Amino acid sequence: MRALAATIIALVLLSGANALWQRQRAGGRVEIEMSVWGMPFENALYLKEYIPEFERQNPGIKVRFHHLDNYASRILMLRAGGIAPDVMRQNVDFGAQLIRRGMNLPLDRFMDGPDGIDRGDFIPVTWEALRSGGKTYGIPQDINIRALFYNKDLFDSAKIPYPDERWTWKELKDAAERLADPARNGGKQGIVGLLAGFHCFDWLPFYYEAGGRVWDSGKSIPAFNNEKAVESLLYLKSLSKDFLMSQSSSERGGLGPYTFFQNGQAGMLIDGSWRTPQLKKDGKRLRFGVAPLPRDQKAMSISTSCYWGISAQTRHPAEAWKLAKFLSSREALIRYWQTLWVAPPARWSSLRSSEFQHITGAGRDSPALPDPAEFREKCAWIPSVLEHDWTTMEFVGPFTNQMRDKLDYAVSDVLLRNADPHAALTKAERETIQQIHEAEKTFAR
Repeated sequence: MRALAATIIALVLLSGANALWQRQRAGGRVEIEMSVWGMPFENALYLKEYIPEFERQNPGIKVRFHHLDNYASRILMLRAGGIAPDVMRQNVDFGAQLIRRGMNLPLDRFMDGPDGIDRGDFIPVTWEALRSGGKTYGIPQDINIRALFYNKDLFDSAKIPYPDERWTWKELKDAAERLADPARNGGKQGIVGLLAGFHCFDWLPFYYEAGGRVWDSGKSIPAFNNEKAVESLLYLKSLSKDFLMSQSSSERGGLGPYTFFQNGQAGMLIDGSWRTPQLKKDGKRLRFGVAPLPRDQKAMSISTSCYWGISAQTRHPAEAWKLAKFLSSREALIRYWQTLWVAPPARWSSLRSSEFQHITGAGRDSPALPDPAEFREKCAWIPSVLEHDWTTMEFVGPFTNQMRDKLDYAVSDVLLRNADPHAALTKAERETIQQIHEAEKTFAR
């Protein structure tokens, strides 16, 4: 019924949207469609800078821009109606399923052709979710990395040295306990040592640091029920007395954990690189820095990535390639980072450039970061993590959603309801396999 409903909606969209989603040559120009999601100030970057410059460089191509809400669902519906945008911004969180469904065009003949790209200029981990069956289905744009945020004032009051890449699980636990103890934190009352969630993505970095992996080599059979998983989950459990834990954000008045860190009520926060500009903008009196996640057997974090895909339905693949290549160029990625700085660029040449350190912001919506010292304390960890290959997207695959649903419950069951870790992981693995079998039936269609 869901598939039928999606098809009907897509056909309705098709019948009433010929003018919107047309592919035609008008006045000698090829018209192609591109789609994104995001904030209005992010749209402005495309509409005021990227598209005008691309059209100036390519006078034979006209770009029609679309901002879509409920993005993944809308893309699926448009594709069902045969009107998917030519160039689509996608995220690996849902993109692996789109690739598995045959929605994206393989790009190898363009990448390796005369108008190609230097694949080696892209950070290797960003390719992980874009390859399937020996083919490549997108060009990386950025990378989101989880890290450790720390309140400098609370660390100073507790006389704790600021975190750095040498920190281990022991330092993290010791600091969390000290920051929460008024007898050792300078007399501060009601301070939470560490803020972190209780979902699988909050646990996975610790699991990878213990040496684990989520999938078999084919990314279709779960491999997370083992001693490394139990060990890392028990470590996370040992920190739970210093967490701000609750069943849902509604029980905290709709506030996420970062809000308490932003208000100075927590010493540390585990969150993604996307959080930094928001904390800079809204944490008016917050002095904070960011460091790599503390290590166990090895240093590791988890990441996601956005990329540009081209629809397998496009009538203008060569022109769509030109746009996707432009949007992933060194200059475009530098400008995106300078304006939004929510996620580092996917190219080494952008990351290693002097422009990477010059964050201009986007006015009141995205703050600038003109002070070099403040840039170092908030962003210097990023090149360090990427240069050392301290992050992974191994968990990303066509069945990530099935895995995440079951692991979310297992992790929260252990952290919040004292479930046995081995039993919880065994149940999650069994149910993930069942969900994968169901999902495979939809892919087969």
